[in-house]
Amino acid sequence: MNGIEAVSEIFGTRENLVQFFADLSKPNKENAVPRGRVANVFLVILAEGELVIRHEGGEDVTLATLDGEKYPMILHEKLVSAWRREMLEQLRHDYDYHKDEINKIRGKNDEWHCSLRPAVSAKKEGKGGKEEKEERIGGLCRECPNCMIFGYAVGEGEDYNVKSRIEGDVYLSTLPEKRSVVIRTFNAVDEATHTTFIQAEGARTGALFRLSLIRVGTPFVGKIAMKDLSPAEFALSLYALVNTTRLGGIKSDFGKVRIIIPAIALCNHELSSGYEIFEKVKEIDNVSEIVRKINEHVKAFEKECQVFTSEDFSAKIGEVVSKNKHDIIKEAWSSGLNFKRSIEEFIRSGRP
Repeated sequence: MNGIEAVSEIFGTRENLVQFFADLSKPNKENAVPRGRVANVFLVILAEGELVIRHEGGEDVTLATLDGEKYPMILHEKLVSAWRREMLEQLRHDYDYHKDEINKIRGKNDEWHCSLRPAVSAKKEGKGGKEEKEERIGGLCRECPNCMIFGYAVGEGEDYNVKSRIEGDVYLSTLPEKRSVVIRTFNAVDEATHTTFIQAEGARTGALFRLSLIRVGTPFVGKIAMKDLSPAEFALSLYALVNTTRLGGIKSDFGKVRIIIPAIALCNHELSSGYEIFEKVKEIDNVSEIVRKINEHVKAFEKECQVFTSEDFSAKIGEVVSKNKHDIIKEAWSSGLNFKRSIEEFIRSGRP
């Protein structure tokens, strides 16, 4: 099953879908710039365990003040970091079983590797052991679907950045701080002895610490804009999103979430916002009611967009993509590399 067939099965129709996705079956410099192909994806992030939502600063929970009340929020970058790691896991798993096919698409025979950690330099012996060469280890590969969808900064030998084709708002809790945050007290554990007694100034002592945690069952709402993706890139991105199961800090102990996608609107422009959704559902803790109100809000755009609503598209996305995962990943590799070649063609065309 190819990308457009997978997307058609997820939505239950193929009518008028092609116009909202990029044709990246071959390089085309016209695809290097935005062309008004936007999938507006509305989502609910449901806390299925307690969450530590830290960002820059010392607070355990990031808060937004709206209408005189404080509401917890998740920044888009926090979701994206977990989302990208999930997609990389899927790409690595597929690569382990289909190296020859993926390397043929890459046009390379070396071992593919991509990670979100920064690249580091290491010295490597040159020929005859006389000279040393610097070798970069780790970091983004700048060729896989993950890099080409979410973007990367300029690398050695390149003179362009790739901007993310996935953009998002903050994800706001529907419940204010007083209803969505709980403070817990824990024993500090000594990492050396794995006990709650800590060696301090010659004496063994115990210690306590507190965390502000998002309560189990707290819903967050928001919206993502996926721009100029191929059908396979779109299907792979949705699959990685709905399989993102942990967010925030201390994920070995906290962070379990479920991603619910009640509505997707295909359009020639971005529409609505996470804040608009929040205004419709604030103070509501019932997920079914939140989904109903989101669908009601999105259906108002049916005259200007192709709108699809559901109780949750996640199960259908998982079912369709998991059965055809390798074919979709393989097509996403081709799409991403053709997008990269399209950018390079576009840059060359503007040079004397």
